[in-house]
Amino acid sequence: MMERDANEYEFELDGWGRWDMPSDFTEYYDLHEHAERNTGYDGSRVWRFIHQKICFQLDLQEPENSWKRDFNRGVSGLHSAVSASIVGDLLRTGDEEEARLQYRRRLRDEPGAVPNLYFATMLTLCAIQRVAPRLGRCTYLGDVRQVWPPMEQILNSPALAEPSLSRAAALLREHADSEEAAPWKIRLRTRDLLGVMNCVQCNLCRLHGKVTVAGFAAALQVLLGYRGRGDHCDKEADPYSLNRVEVAALVVTGGKLVAACHTVETLQALEA
Repeated sequence: MMERDANEYEFELDGWGRWDMPSDFTEYYDLHEHAERNTGYDGSRVWRFIHQKICFQLDLQEPENSWKRDFNRGVSGLHSAVSASIVGDLLRTGDEEEARLQYRRRLRDEPGAVPNLYFATMLTLCAIQRVAPRLGRCTYLGDVRQVWPPMEQILNSPALAEPSLSRAAALLREHADSEEAAPWKIRLRTRDLLGVMNCVQCNLCRLHGKVTVAGFAAALQVLLGYRGRGDHCDKEADPYSLNRVEVAALVVTGGKLVAACHTVETLQALEA
């Protein structure tokens, strides 16, 4: 795999994401063996930096800046997914009281947290829907017999056929294609968002944070393409533009977001 990564690595100056070139120091992790869980790490300082420095801040209420609000909502949704993961782990380990407390503090009582989680989920699932033909023909590095059954379940899921997914993606594209929009500023921020994950001091949290951000960036690449480059360098949205790592991150992130939505619904039922 390392040899293939080295041969397939490409540097995109104005890409949606950017990561290190493979080297002799590259490490590979199995996300099943290193599953996301509540480690007790306090990432509030990193999230505060993200919301205050990477997210858009100026003139957000202006009608022509809906594209800025879309990006901010997506990032908020990723934050909510991390919070839901913590809550879900507390619930799985039997600490229902603490799970309820953290659910109220991190999600229920946090303005926009739950709606933005659903928004990020819809965009990511719509991107997976767009890459479905490619996923259906992939050889999965020779492990197709092992990988295809769960992948087939994903691709045949009724959730991917929901009309609301396409509507959310269409609105995102409409906002990003407006004359006032500057999509390159979104790409700049997704690259910075991936980079700031290096500031996370918990190894497991950093691993899953990078995967989630890479998956969200891949979803935006599928839905928006490369707009605003100038010099006739624009590229339309193309589900085949993702590399192998980005496709994997997209699917994993979709799973994380869906799991987060299920956790929220479970806690909502407990609180009813």
